[in-house]
Amino acid sequence: MAIITFTSDLGLKDYYVSAVKGAIYSQLPNAQIIDISHLISTHNLLEAAYIVKNAYINFPKGSIHIISVKAEADTTSSYVIVKADGHYFIGTDNGLFSLMFNEFPEKVIQLNTVGKFFTFPSRDVFAKAACFLADGGNIDNMGSPKTELLQRIAFKASLINDLIKGVFIYFDSFGNAVTNIDKNLFELGTKGRNFEILFNNYKITRISKGYFEAREGDVLALFNASGHLEIAMNQGNVFELCGIRLNSSITINIL
Repeated sequence: MAIITFTSDLGLKDYYVSAVKGAIYSQLPNAQIIDISHLISTHNLLEAAYIVKNAYINFPKGSIHIISVKAEADTTSSYVIVKADGHYFIGTDNGLFSLMFNEFPEKVIQLNTVGKFFTFPSRDVFAKAACFLADGGNIDNMGSPKTELLQRIAFKASLINDLIKGVFIYFDSFGNAVTNIDKNLFELGTKGRNFEILFNNYKITRISKGYFEAREGDVLALFNASGHLEIAMNQGNVFELCGIRLNSSITINIL
């Protein structure tokens, strides 16, 4: 039976997460449910996209991923199941999937919920769809094909001449600040040359291999496990201490 992962902005205070899991177990007592995160900032699609796309690749092909972030559909959105990279993703067509995938997915199915209104789609729509798939159901029998997904444009890191421009897109639980500059773009731009990483009033001139290479309280730059440039502080919190905020700019001058 396929693994079902669950990601949401529902938090851990209320009964919501347990209700969704209970609905799944009621239909599939032998289901395997794995939580990715339920502490996504409320309605934060960019944060959800970053977390899920870096988590799902570690699961086996055929896994089913429920993503309940800004989940309630409105007049411009619908509930969908997306097949991409050998995985299935269930959620709301609210722009999330355009942030997750650079290319249009292999298949998108709009779930059969037209004319119905749900205040708790995670339980009443997504859980049912996940159980249907996990029990061997065919995605083609779940609704009608879609050829478009709602687009949300995220600022992409750019390389122009000897300048790389990016923004901060995520802060982890340690207060480390993740940027949208990846290692490939960095190496393409620098080609072994010296550089200056600039943000707020800080300047960093080297890439560290790990947090241990900086003294306690010092700010450093490294590439994290997902290949993104990250600004961190050894045993400190750059989010709290360096004044970095979501979508703040960061530039790399190539010397």
